[in-house]
Amino acid sequence: MPRRFPLLLGLLLVITSVLAQQEHHRDETAPTQDDTRQLLFAVEQLIDAYYVDTVDRQALLDGALKGMLEVLDPHSSYLNTQTLDLLRENNQGHYYGYGLEVAVDDDHIRVITPLMGSAAEAAGVLPGDILLQVDELKVEPRNLDPLVAYIKQASQEDRDLQVVLQRRSAEQPLEFRLAPSQIEIHTSESAALPEQVGYLRIASFNQRTAQEVRLAARELQLQPLSGLVVDLRNNPGGLLDAAVEVADMFLTEGVIVTTHGRYLDANQRYLATEYNLFGTVPVVVLINQGSASAAEILAGALQDHQRATLVGERSYGKGTVQSLIPLLEPGGAIKLTTARYATPDGRFIDEVGIEPDLAIPLADHELEDIVNNIKELETWKDDQQLYAAYDLLHP
Repeated sequence: MPRRFPLLLGLLLVITSVLAQQEHHRDETAPTQDDTRQLLFAVEQLIDAYYVDTVDRQALLDGALKGMLEVLDPHSSYLNTQTLDLLRENNQGHYYGYGLEVAVDDDHIRVITPLMGSAAEAAGVLPGDILLQVDELKVEPRNLDPLVAYIKQASQEDRDLQVVLQRRSAEQPLEFRLAPSQIEIHTSESAALPEQVGYLRIASFNQRTAQEVRLAARELQLQPLSGLVVDLRNNPGGLLDAAVEVADMFLTEGVIVTTHGRYLDANQRYLATEYNLFGTVPVVVLINQGSASAAEILAGALQDHQRATLVGERSYGKGTVQSLIPLLEPGGAIKLTTARYATPDGRFIDEVGIEPDLAIPLADHELEDIVNNIKELETWKDDQQLYAAYDLLHP
């Protein structure tokens, strides 16, 4: 044991020296990269030499990566290989799981929306529900990655999950049992309302969305349209490029969205082309608190160009763009916020959201009815927001 004290003393001297340099330069400059590397190396050596149990170096590295990204913003994170695979499956339009789309929000992990056709949707999980517990695992924002890994493993083992949620309108937490299933993420569906008014729901934006919207448009346009309702409620977003491509189907010119960041390529202007799938058909867009990210890009573009009237509730307010940066070692990737986006009129909507032109709030039980019945549209007149949209198009 005494032979190890010189090592400990040396490491402590390194740490003290680095901290002293940082303190000396605190008022002048931030710590240099060399200072940071020395400090991290010294701490790793101390843990390796003196921690009471044997430490997995991979776990240390994962923890360091997570720690660095957690101090940035809720949407930047380190994705281990499991989480990365799940994200890629989602973007491709299919995965095996439970259908919970969540995000860190106000020190909670909150449901943005249950995915269409999933166990979560069938069980009655609603946008805005706060995730409290999954099986015996207590849910906290800082353990999002372990939570995702746990849920992924449970789906691979084909196990049911016992999920505890807190709903805004409920005094006591609600419990749900969810069984995993193959979820084909069909991001759009369409239907015909009376008087030649079309209905187009876009549930999320992935690599298939633009093509699905084109197919839906062809079906809707088998007869002349007098108006179109685009339903973006409970749409958690997805791929920026997919939202831009869909927005271009409604616009013939001008800016769709701009992105703004510190590095050159983060600053982009996405422009509409002359291609216009829906002509001059009047459009009403439905939004609510579950409409986020790419859904807000589409809604904001159509609102600013006065191409559509927005009806419903203020949207979620996720106005940042994440880039996926693969890591060779230790695998996985960094999901890093690299830009903020602005609507064509220059509105930055992050943490603000988009206000509808016609505000019609819904209670939780009304929202649950929408989630459960929207596919059939048999009770569409009971949906106050949808009926208001229809009334604008066909008074």
